[in-house]
Amino acid sequence: MDQRRARFRRLRRVLTRSVGADVLVTTPDDPNVHLLSGGAAAVWSELQASRTLPDLVVRLAGAHAVAGGQIEGQIQACLEDLVVLGVVEVEGSDG
Repeated sequence: MDQRRARFRRLRRVLTRSVGADVLVTTPDDPNVHLLSGGAAAVWSELQASRTLPDLVVRLAGAHAVAGGQIEGQIQACLEDLVVLGVVEVEGSDG
């Protein structure tokens, strides 16, 4: 799968609650509640719609007035963590 063309999206079964600037997430079968803060909360917010890694980099870099190259690795690591937690899924590409 081409990582740059893959689309990431929240799973519908995720339970979520905003607490100030932070976000709490879990799934019905996960006994743990996970805290997303800072950049992770920003990534979560952007995943209200299905997005690619480049989409997220452009949107978040613009929103936070930083160069995309400065945050791309952090966003990619965050997406990987969210997938492992089972709250985000990856939709593959055809190319």
